[in-house]
Amino acid sequence: MNDNFSFTDLRRHWNEATAKEPEYCSPEEIGILDVMVTIFHEMKKRGWREIVYCPKDGSSFLAVEAGSPSAVVCTYSGEWPRGGWWAHCHGDMWPARPILWKPLPPKVAA
Repeated sequence: MNDNFSFTDLRRHWNEATAKEPEYCSPEEIGILDVMVTIFHEMKKRGWREIVYCPKDGSSFLAVEAGSPSAVVCTYSGEWPRGGWWAHCHGDMWPARPILWKPLPPKVAA
């Protein structure tokens, strides 16, 4: 076996391996996933980031869960990565599994 592969060799290998992989999604699902990726990038353009980058100091931030129609105030509790997220809404809090976060907006002067 030759351990001196060029980048061209690696690229060829990756392309061949990709061509052999089965497609697990239907054409309709592929189209929906394309829309999801577009929306994900649009959210990132508006200041949202992947949840793994959220503050882990107990401070509050906005968070969005997959399938949720709105953002909620959230905190991370515990030692990363063994802690968890808590949604704060309607006078209560419960475990959450958010996918995106961004800082809370500045307070509006009354």
